[in-house]
Amino acid sequence: MYDEEDPRPARRGHPVLAAFFTSLFTTAAAFAALTVADQRGLLPFLHGGAREVEVPSITSVSVEQARDLLQARGLLLALQAERPDANIPAGKIAGQVPLPGSRLATGASVQAFVSSGAAVAIVPGVAGSRPEDAVEQLRSRKLLAGPRRGEPSATVAAGLVIGTDPREGQSVKPETAIALVVSTGPAQKEVPKVVGLFVGKAKKLIEAAGLKVGAIHHGSNDDRDEGVVLKQAPAEGTPAAPGSAIDLVVNE
Repeated sequence: MYDEEDPRPARRGHPVLAAFFTSLFTTAAAFAALTVADQRGLLPFLHGGAREVEVPSITSVSVEQARDLLQARGLLLALQAERPDANIPAGKIAGQVPLPGSRLATGASVQAFVSSGAAVAIVPGVAGSRPEDAVEQLRSRKLLAGPRRGEPSATVAAGLVIGTDPREGQSVKPETAIALVVSTGPAQKEVPKVVGLFVGKAKKLIEAAGLKVGAIHHGSNDDRDEGVVLKQAPAEGTPAAPGSAIDLVVNE
């Protein structure tokens, strides 16, 4: 008798095995592809739906405008302490972290610094000090020493500082040049004309000018009345320091 057992059914396991390995390789390849995509940020749904967006520039705009710009990208605004900025008006955004062009996940915050305007310096009081000491005080306040000009002063000794321009206590920008006003001493007085006047009237006129009568000498002039001033020194119109003495020659 012949063995009628058909050997073909025994070969049916090969296609099943091949299908199994094909499915295994396909799954592995798909997993590898998903892993690479996830590492590149292409599968945000794997992380709760977050996705990355580009951070816009919010510098030099108001806080409200900055918030709107960020919200349009799904980002939040986190305000930090104010800081001075000479180039950004007060109340505007003066800086941000991260910088524009960076990428953040939606829902993340952008740190922003608000400008308080240009920093200010207060002009110090330097009246009565030497000019070189005044310059050091200005430098300590981040100010510059500007030109010097002299002015007379009855209370501040010659060579010392009377004041500044801008004046003491005024708020200015750093590196502003501050002019020093330096005393030239008491203002000069103009010697009045007293020749031809009686000595009593001459004394009053001299004292009214802030001067005083000095030595009185006597002379003789028949064309003049007795007691009339014949000469004076210094001469009329001469500048003289306050309290200077005016010598007289009076007719006998």
